[in-house]
Amino acid sequence: MRKFSSISAAVTLTVGCTGVAVVTAAAPASATCSHAHSNIDTKLGTLFNASNVNIRTGPHTTCGSLGYGQLSHSVDFHCYTNGDRVSANGHTTYTWTYLRDSTTGVSGWVADALLDNLGSSVAC
Repeated sequence: MRKFSSISAAVTLTVGCTGVAVVTAAAPASATCSHAHSNIDTKLGTLFNASNVNIRTGPHTTCGSLGYGQLSHSVDFHCYTNGDRVSANGHTTYTWTYLRDSTTGVSGWVADALLDNLGSSVAC
């Protein structure tokens, strides 16, 4: 089971048109957007909990976006790993799930705070 924490201190946030507040920390200079993953989780479903969720090339907020996940999209979780801190929907997580958006065919990394049930439960 992964650990996560909620924000316990007041933080000033800017909320976009989706109504989701995201607080991120810059990736360390050594962060890489290439990370090993494999399809070992069997969880499927409609699991984005916001609209216009970045699907990234790596588990860091500085990694490029490959596309956007939407509330109505179906996804296939593969596995999770540690990455940048992201806060959204009342959760702060340091884990990211590699997934395939079955609706668009885009595969990549999404911060677990932006996924229902906080993403995959299987480590990469």
